[in-house]
Formats: sequence, structure tokens, C-alpha cells
Amino acid sequence: MNGLKPSRHRRWFLAVAVLTFIADQVSKEWVRIALPKGSSVPLVPGVIFLTHTENVGAAFGLLPNATSLLIFTALIACALFLWMGRQGFHRRLFAIACGMMLGGAAGNLLDRLRFGAVTDFLDLRFWPVFNLADAALTCGALLLLWGSWRGDELESRPKVSIALEERPSKELGGGMDATAETDDRR
Repeated sequence: MNGLKPSRHRRWFLAVAVLTFIADQVSKEWVRIALPKGSSVPLVPGVIFLTHTENVGAAFGLLPNATSLLIFTALIACALFLWMGRQGFHRRLFAIACGMMLGGAAGNLLDRLRFGAVTDFLDLRFWPVFNLADAALTCGALLLLWGSWRGDELESRPKVSIALEERPSKELGGGMDATAETDDRR
């Protein structure tokens, strides 16, 4: 542990969650205003397209028309992340990852509550259309996996250190370095 209190990383958690939520909601609102449903325009020709779709299901169109279940699941996820944020984080990486996931879950939850569906618009043509909330949820989960894989934990392991008692050198032999007196090679 680096001596930091878990509460120190709460700011990172909250800042990332709020920024993720705002970016997601602003981008979706822009798409709803600027692009008619079903239309598609190239953002980076041949690579990324803006395609306005509405998804009533979960990721990749799974669980279509299960809006109540998805709202309930998102509420539980948001409550869990808020609880974790209240507890604090020992590692900034985990605070950022959980903040991304809270912001993403809250962004998609608000869409479901307001419209009964989630606005998706990022289209790679080889992957289902998604939004910034989906990207934040995925990146946050990948950060948690990566942090776990490299050995980080949600709570840092305490470091064990043994402090050796310093003794004045005169106790070891008349003010000389102890190594010089005890080393047979000299």
C-alpha cells in the first residue's frame, strides 16, 4: 500500500463517472437531433460511421423488450458502484474503472427511463452499433481485468517490512565499520 487513504481516490471515481455520463448524454442528444433514425454518415470513411439506432435490448441486441429487467439490473449496478465509491479505493486504476462503469450504466439507464430504449450510434460495420456508455462499460471492465491480471487488488495488500535496529558503530568495535572488523577477506 502506498500510504494513501482509500477515500483519496473518490475524487477520481466521481469525476470519471460524471464526465462519462455527461459525454454519453450529450453525444446521444446530438445524434437524436442531427441524425434521423436509421440514417448513417461516415465519420472516418470506411472505418467508423455514425448510424442512429435505438436498442430496446441489452448489449448486442440480447434480451429484446426486457426493458424492466434491464432497468432493474442497471439500478442494482449503479447502487453497487456508488457503494464501492463511498467505501473508497486504494488504487486509482480501480477508481477510474468503476467510475467509467457507473457513468456508462447511469447513461444507458437514463435512456431506458426516458425513451424505453438506448440510443446507439457508433458503427464499425463489423460490430453491433454502440454508444459512449457501452464503450465506457467495456473499457472499465477491461481495466479491472487488466489490473487484476497484473496483480493489483481492489484493496492493497499490506506491505510487511522489518525494521532493523540501528546500533552505533562503536558497539561493534571501536568506531570502525562492522564489515571491516568481521570480514575475513581483508
